[in-house]
Amino acid sequence: MSKQTHIPVEGNPGLYRDSRSGAIINKNRSAAQKAREARKRFLDKENKIEELQSEMQEIKGILKQLLERM
Repeated sequence: MSKQTHIPVEGNPGLYRDSRSGAIINKNRSAAQKAREARKRFLDKENKIEELQSEMQEIKGILKQLLERM
C-alpha cells in the first residue's frame, strides 16, 4: 500500500491535492466552516424570497377575487 501524500496547491494556502485521487482537500477547517455557513445563509435567503413570492401571488389572487365580487 503506497503512502497517501497531500501536495500543497500553489497560491492557495490550506488547500492540498491528494496525489492518489487528484481531489482538492481543504485543511483550513475554519475557512471551510465559514464557507458552509455562508452557503446556508444564502440558501435560507433564497428560500425566504421564494416563500414571499408565493405569498404575494396568493394575496394578489385573493384581492382579484374581492374586486370581482364588488
